[in-house]
Amino acid sequence: MFRIIVNSVFRGWKQMTRRPIYVCMMVIVPLLSAWFFFDLMEDGVVKRTPVGLVDLDKSDLSRNLTRNLSAFPQVSIKNTYDNYNDALDAVQRGEIYGFFFIPSDFSTKALSNKKPTLSYYINYAYFAPGSMQFKGFKTLSVLANGGIVSSVLTSVGMPHEMVSATLQPIVTHVHALKNPWLSYNYYLSSSFVPCLLALLVMLVTVFSIGMEWHAGTSRNWMRTAGNSIALATFTKLFPQTFIFSAVGLWIQYMMYSIYGFPLNCNPWNMIIAMFLLVVACQGFALFICSLVPNFRYASTICTLLGMLSFSFCGFSLPEEAMYSWVEPLGFLMPIKYYFKINIDQALNGVDLYYSRYYYVMLIAYCVLPVTMLWRLKKNCLDPFYIP
Repeated sequence: MFRIIVNSVFRGWKQMTRRPIYVCMMVIVPLLSAWFFFDLMEDGVVKRTPVGLVDLDKSDLSRNLTRNLSAFPQVSIKNTYDNYNDALDAVQRGEIYGFFFIPSDFSTKALSNKKPTLSYYINYAYFAPGSMQFKGFKTLSVLANGGIVSSVLTSVGMPHEMVSATLQPIVTHVHALKNPWLSYNYYLSSSFVPCLLALLVMLVTVFSIGMEWHAGTSRNWMRTAGNSIALATFTKLFPQTFIFSAVGLWIQYMMYSIYGFPLNCNPWNMIIAMFLLVVACQGFALFICSLVPNFRYASTICTLLGMLSFSFCGFSLPEEAMYSWVEPLGFLMPIKYYFKINIDQALNGVDLYYSRYYYVMLIAYCVLPVTMLWRLKKNCLDPFYIP
């Protein structure tokens, strides 16, 4: 029995070391992707987006607007243009992401109370820079409107204190709980990177089993493991579990130690969650392989569900904004429960008792394929490959 275990483990390691794709998908891709996302948004938000300015008015009022626009951290005026067409050409060439347009009659209409129009044009093909531009341009437009009203009220003799009270009768204070820095990195990267890792875990699991069917070596795989499907799958997936868990822990180290992500719980809570995520994703992929004994179909299903997890698991779109029938789909994927654990433990720091169901669900995914191993064994002993 000991010799069978050793031979089966050695066979699994040999297959991994002989194929560079394993090293690429298990180590290089997740670590490079993690570094890319963490470093991309290290400052928290996208800042100093290059924009243009078209000032046809060239008055004191328009120059004051230009100075205010330059003071916003979201945008950086890269160039000024003489007309609308030149600015639009610059956007199409990719030199700027948008531009602010001040018409020639802006000051005249503003001082004569004729409602001047300010326009801004944004290239939303790039979502993050476009959002930052919209925020900056929108804020400047509101401030410009308030500045004009303030000038008019002051000119008719209203005291400055009354002007401020009229323009802003209620002062609001915004407190961003658990993320007072309003860092995009803390809530985007902490979900996107583990979701990418989960996708890679599922794909590598399906690939390692599907190649046995594709290459016609599934019978040899079973003979090496003494015709024990449990031993065969364990010895094949254990090296992958070890490597993926090590990569996942290193990603967590980058998040919480190098880039300073919030960690308001015992570190072991997230370490255990990462290990369970890896094993749960392997279990989910193994279940799909047992249910659909076809390399192409199984990999397609895991790819489709893994990619959709970025959306219907609540990473990029809040659950409250989803259709009622879409939201439950997120709970079909293991990454959803890791996401919940990350919010409860790392961000909010709640007691571990309130996250117990999420850990239980990850454990359930770990044991899920046990119910279908008999079917996987049957398909390995009597393979029928469909190209």
